[in-house]
Amino acid sequence: MFQRYVWNPLKCVLSGIRFAYRDRSFRLEVLLGVIFFPFFALKFWGTLQLLLLSVGYFIILIAETINCAIEKAVDFTSRDIHPLAKQAKDTASAAVLLALLNFALIFIYCFFN
Repeated sequence: MFQRYVWNPLKCVLSGIRFAYRDRSFRLEVLLGVIFFPFFALKFWGTLQLLLLSVGYFIILIAETINCAIEKAVDFTSRDIHPLAKQAKDTASAAVLLALLNFALIFIYCFFN
């Protein structure tokens, strides 16, 4: 029962994270988090600001993961360049940009307050 409801889904999740980590953009965002979060933790330790920065950062990772999935699904379904495929990929990329802008606003708020 443990294997069916916990272990097997966890293996799928870890496989998805490994797949997303193969994407250059996802790796860059993880690297930036590893570099900057010690600074954030020292400056904002124990505050609501650290929580806001953490949530904003994980929204970026979530958006990038979904972007990777959409891009691979579109690439799998069609090798041809189709306007709808381009729209799907561009919209997924726009979600990542919005997540980055969201994080920038949170950072500006936290840093100057």
